Amino acid sequence: MLRPVLIGAIALTATLLGAGTAAADPVFTYDITKGSSTIKKLNSSLPLGPGGLVVDLEGATGNFTADMTLPPAKGEFKILGVFPTTATVTFQQVGKVTGTLVDGVVKAHTNVTIRLSDVKAVGLPMFVGDNCHTSKPATIDLDSAPEFNPLEGGDLIAKPYTIPEFTDCGLSTLMLNGLIPGPDNSLRLTLAIKW
Repeated sequence: MLRPVLIGAIALTATLLGAGTAAADPVFTYDITKGSSTIKKLNSSLPLGPGGLVVDLEGATGNFTADMTLPPAKGEFKILGVFPTTATVTFQQVGKVTGTLVDGVVKAHTNVTIRLSDVKAVGLPMFVGDNCHTSKPATIDLDSAPEFNPLEGGDLIAKPYTIPEFTDCGLSTLMLNGLIPGPDNSLRLTLAIKW
């Protein structure tokens, strides 16, 4: 038997996204159960999550804003395809996630500053300092996968995005900028609704 809150949410969402009738604006909370981002120049996949996404939906229009939290991720890759390297990578949200939810389809946009810390090559620290980050936020556009259901969850898939150059990484700045920044990186997040 469905809980009353779930029944109410289904009815409300059907009204908002189907008929477009004005009603109290709902807030949806999702767990980001898993995710990944593939860094093209490194030919490496970075695991993301678990985290969270809190969506404030404007019922009359389908527009929304959201706050996304992702913990620092441990990345492993090889410099020049040979030298094993590890780093802690943090995707830090800049401003709100914005987007639309229309007929169950999500289109979202987020800006994130990418931070690097605890970088080690062949087990030796690279001394990137405490403020190694992209010189400007990366802009990421995400679309829901065909099976996505806003009342259950599913996958959000990014269009290919560009990683900007890094700054404030000490003596490692030049090397990192030769290895990581560039276009055609991918990202996928899997959401599960919380009731």
